[in-house]
Amino acid sequence: MPSLVIAGLIAGLAVGAAIRPLSANSGIRATVDFFDVIGTMWVAAIRMTVIPLIVPLLIVSIANARSTRAAGRLGVVTIIGLVVLIAVVAAFTSVIAPLLFGGIHIDPAATASLRASAAATSLPTGDASLSNWFKTLIPANPIKAAADGTMLSIIVFALAFGFATLAAPEDTRDRVVRFSQTLSTIMFVMVQAVLSLAPIGVFALTLVVGARVGVAAFGAMGYFVGGQLVTTMALIVVMFALTVMRNRLSVSKVLAGAGPAMLVAASTSSSLSALPAMIESARDEWNLPEETYGFVLPLAVSTFKPTSASSWVLDAYFVAILYGIPFGPAQLALAAGYSVLFNATVPGIPGGGVIVMSPLFLALGLPLEGLAILLAINPIVDRILTVGNVVADMAITALLARPASRT
Repeated sequence: MPSLVIAGLIAGLAVGAAIRPLSANSGIRATVDFFDVIGTMWVAAIRMTVIPLIVPLLIVSIANARSTRAAGRLGVVTIIGLVVLIAVVAAFTSVIAPLLFGGIHIDPAATASLRASAAATSLPTGDASLSNWFKTLIPANPIKAAADGTMLSIIVFALAFGFATLAAPEDTRDRVVRFSQTLSTIMFVMVQAVLSLAPIGVFALTLVVGARVGVAAFGAMGYFVGGQLVTTMALIVVMFALTVMRNRLSVSKVLAGAGPAMLVAASTSSSLSALPAMIESARDEWNLPEETYGFVLPLAVSTFKPTSASSWVLDAYFVAILYGIPFGPAQLALAAGYSVLFNATVPGIPGGGVIVMSPLFLALGLPLEGLAILLAINPIVDRILTVGNVVADMAITALLARPASRT
């Protein structure tokens, strides 16, 4: 599937760029409009799954919080360490994103045409004051909020429901958790079905991009992949340096320990698949105590994704450039905050991180068609990000372990 999606991306851009000089021909215009309809329908199918996927994930993540509390001080320190790391990465990325993508230049007329072809997103109108924002933050009717697509209000309701579930009697909480997990499982099936059509949807959408933007789209995506690589490499270097200084490990020892897990991560795009290699290296190469790596590594791998803090910011900024939408400090701050608050809600399915970004795109006024382009690039970028996640998880584990003399 990843190879088909990449092929669809390249083929769509290539065909679109090739027919752009013929855009005055009525037959060509009709062809582009046809693929625009196909792509828009596929994006609508993705949007259909967003609310019933996000809400149960939030409820389960909060209602299961007692299992983390039971782990005691180490669990709390682990969560705090990961959240601080994610916040720092998000803040750093929001500062350097304009520098990384400063070389992207797309004809304003082309971006205007592309933006006009995107499905319109209904945004709130009327009183935009801060007081009114707080008044509408809590949904008077959660069902209506879901129908209107006001994601922030829906998230507030889901958070409140999750905390109420956490405070409920154990048997009630268990029933709610089981139901939410069942709903999540069903939604995963639906999302996977929609994503199975990704080669077609991506080809249709990128053909429209190529027809309206031209060959500049190829260069823009090169900048995007390069930006993801730069931020992930910066994270890896910093985490390696902290591990060397805190645990008195030599650079060669750190690289020897992280190397096997990094290779598994790069080849599988799965932190979970790299977990056995991470545990083995933590024990045999870095000599970390079992009570630390046996708890921290599984928790870190199964919850937070540090590189999502950088990738989500860059994702939103890139799509804004591609569609010619203003994206200033306030939008960067919102993207960074979202990447911290909802980092642990990413479903463990291919493209899950892209799907979870839907509420962020709606809040920023970005077209969800941009998610399809990100999904097409995801098989390439995801390998880079997974390697970064593995290194960060191993480094956090080493930093939380007791320093000891190394041989």
